[in-house]
Amino acid sequence: MIENRKNLPVTVLCGGDSSERPGSLLSGQTIETLLNESGYNRVCRFDLREDNIKLLPDQKDIGTAFVVMHGGFGEDGTLQGLLDMMRVPYTGCGVSASAISADKTLFNSFVRSLGFLSPRQTIIENPEDLENLQIISPKVIKPATQGCSYGVFYIENKSELLNKLEFSKRFSDMTIIEDYISGREFSIGLYEIPHSRQPRVLPLLETKPTRQILDFESKYPGGEYLSEIIIPAKVDHCVQKQIESEGVAIFNRLKCQGYVRMDLRLTKNNKIYWLENNTSPGMISLEESDFPLMLKSGGIDAKDFVDQIIESTMVRYKDKNEFKKLIPGEKEMVEYLGLKLAD
Repeated sequence: MIENRKNLPVTVLCGGDSSERPGSLLSGQTIETLLNESGYNRVCRFDLREDNIKLLPDQKDIGTAFVVMHGGFGEDGTLQGLLDMMRVPYTGCGVSASAISADKTLFNSFVRSLGFLSPRQTIIENPEDLENLQIISPKVIKPATQGCSYGVFYIENKSELLNKLEFSKRFSDMTIIEDYISGREFSIGLYEIPHSRQPRVLPLLETKPTRQILDFESKYPGGEYLSEIIIPAKVDHCVQKQIESEGVAIFNRLKCQGYVRMDLRLTKNNKIYWLENNTSPGMISLEESDFPLMLKSGGIDAKDFVDQIIESTMVRYKDKNEFKKLIPGEKEMVEYLGLKLAD
């Protein structure tokens, strides 16, 4: 328990430079409200953009940064590296977990390295990559470093691929052509428990798109093909335990922190295919966003949740500083190696 943490400053960082900026701003408002309702009395919100990043308050005034950035430099490890250099404690995953998760090709390879399943991918970086490409339909194309289902399409032939690719590649310098996995779509939420560092697993959420995949039109209110949400999802108990076990393994081996939402597909013969890891899940609406729905289904008050996230962040930052004290300095290293310092 970090005493008096509710009297310390907390800065909610939101906004960013990606196409997910509007959602990040709304998520920032939600988190600010929850922190205030939880009893934090020195909360402020900072709309972080490329043109004002130099105006970030100093370490003392930021206090703990509650990162609610979706996409762009806020979720790919770039901001996390800056905060590390500033020695500012921050919520969510660190540099490496953020960078790997933000790039769907890296996350795909990471999952496979653990022995788990993920869809086979072909990477398109240049127009020449398409010349001899053979398409065995159906496929899914998606930007490698983009969230919110922007630029994601289900395709059945090369003609559709070429037609959709021009739009999809505007979101990233790499486009993925991925095997379409026929089956049910699930999301699993996990968050770091203070002190234990082990993730708590939230109830599974199933999304039932009215189309083949969860694209932009089936994901957001106002879309013609809005999806159905089922939580807790109805799935065989043994399959659920397997999903949870693999999700926890990915969380721990990737060294995730804070809270994440992983998306996956489950085939008819119960094979689990991991699609992506969102290291800053949307908190746009407590009534509609996936992660708040998972919290509610798990009987967890959103106000208590944000407090636990702050506490676990402070515990981790304190332990990190204690470890730094153990790192040998230059003088000790020179003496250990039997050398002499240069004059």
